[in-house]
Amino acid sequence: MKKYGYVALVFGTVFLFMLASGCTGAGATKTCTDDSKCATWQFCGEKGVCKPRPGYCARSADCGDVQKYKCNVKTHKCEFNEGFCSSDADCENWQVCDTVLGECKTKAGYCDSNEFCKNSWEYCDDETHTCKPQPGKCSDDFDCNAWELCDEKSNICEPIEGRCNIDADCDDWEYCDTKKNTCKVKKGFCNDEGDCNKWEFCNLQTKRCVPKTGYCNVDEDCTNGYCNERTHECTQAENV
Repeated sequence: MKKYGYVALVFGTVFLFMLASGCTGAGATKTCTDDSKCATWQFCGEKGVCKPRPGYCARSADCGDVQKYKCNVKTHKCEFNEGFCSSDADCENWQVCDTVLGECKTKAGYCDSNEFCKNSWEYCDDETHTCKPQPGKCSDDFDCNAWELCDEKSNICEPIEGRCNIDADCDDWEYCDTKKNTCKVKKGFCNDEGDCNKWEFCNLQTKRCVPKTGYCNVDEDCTNGYCNERTHECTQAENV
């Protein structure tokens, strides 16, 4: 018990020392005999207690309306809480001060949420506080990717012919190369003979590569004989 009593005595002494020195927090009471015994933002008031100088504070309650003001514990100056003001300088650059209400309001042409945007296909950009088209939406071509144009009736970015974002943007015999956003021919299909092997031509109706006359891919392509897999030529069977 003596041991615990000694520890309590030590802590009590330290606490009283901190209290007398004004070290128990920003709002702690510090005794004084003159101003030199107080912090630079304080003066020695009645009953030998350090108090905030006019325009300074120890706690938010010193600032008056705690809903509007707070005490900056570093500068000991009263500041407006976010959203409150006495002039435009107290607000964000996309806001103006309503000096009657003492509140920051959104400037014309800016936004604070999606509700400020006049079009359903726009959203409020949190960084610029301006309304911008949602991804894939547009008001002109500059809102779209380089391979797209803006359909100003639907406000949707549409791929240019031959370009794509998904397979559905391409013809049935093509797929979308999403790295290059370009429609490419599926294996075995074609748009022209350049998509086929040299012994084939492109059937523009079926979009299929078909062997030229006298050439083949399988035996069934030959009227007589068999298909030479090396030359892709129809070869007559030797008489046995």
